[in-house]
Amino acid sequence: MVKNFLRDSNSDGRWRAGRFVFIAVGLLSSVFPIVSWAQNRSGDDELAAQATDPTASLMSFQLNDWYTANFHGNDDSANQAVFRAAIPFALGDSRHIFRITQPYFTSSPSGATGFADTTIFDLMVFNQPWGRWGVGLSGTLPTGQDGLTTGKWTLGPAVGFVNSSDKQINWGLFAQTFFSFAGASSAPDVGLINLQPIFSYQLGGGRSLSLGNSALVYDTEKARWTSLNLGVNYGQVVTFAGHKWRPNVEADYDFRDVVGNPKWTIRAGIVLLLPTH
Repeated sequence: MVKNFLRDSNSDGRWRAGRFVFIAVGLLSSVFPIVSWAQNRSGDDELAAQATDPTASLMSFQLNDWYTANFHGNDDSANQAVFRAAIPFALGDSRHIFRITQPYFTSSPSGATGFADTTIFDLMVFNQPWGRWGVGLSGTLPTGQDGLTTGKWTLGPAVGFVNSSDKQINWGLFAQTFFSFAGASSAPDVGLINLQPIFSYQLGGGRSLSLGNSALVYDTEKARWTSLNLGVNYGQVVTFAGHKWRPNVEADYDFRDVVGNPKWTIRAGIVLLLPTH
């Protein structure tokens, strides 16, 4: 959420962050062929499809490293560790999926490090013969440290759908909105519409390609698109220690050429999948 950093990055921090990411990518790439023989193909393919679907009622916990190699207009970099949890629950007859995302910057162009703002959503989901759709609320909490926060509480409607009628291909759209309603009076108001295109292709054996963290972000306060981020994510569901995991790697590029926007971002992560049925 925080786009405007001061431009005085630490080159040693940038090197350490980059080295960590590429080591993680190499390790993840080597894991895929080693464990692929142990897969239950039909079950793992279904888990792989759900793991890339924000409307799926799948409990998961993930830890990621997101390394931004450069920004439009300068060669600074940033690195963040990101924890994300998705927790399905029921209220009476309604089924919900609650998700929380908490970034922690280990380096940034401004030199600021620490927690950034927390992002959450609660989606009430409805299964259909063709897939599912959901409606709910999204928002952010100003939990970030100085230089890594908007300073505002935000809330807005969220809606999405995923068509899974073809077992090999999932496609859909997930929209979240963030409008400030409280917070520091000195902080500028926030008005964002985040459109996440959803597409995943099942390669078999629990392997899948998806659009990952692709997002198109429109700023209603500035009346312009602030991010046009598109990426490709590759992952594989594997069995380890009696649990299902999805190690994955991703490369993103933000086509919105505005000074301060990320250019290339490399993401590596591991997701613990806990299906309830």
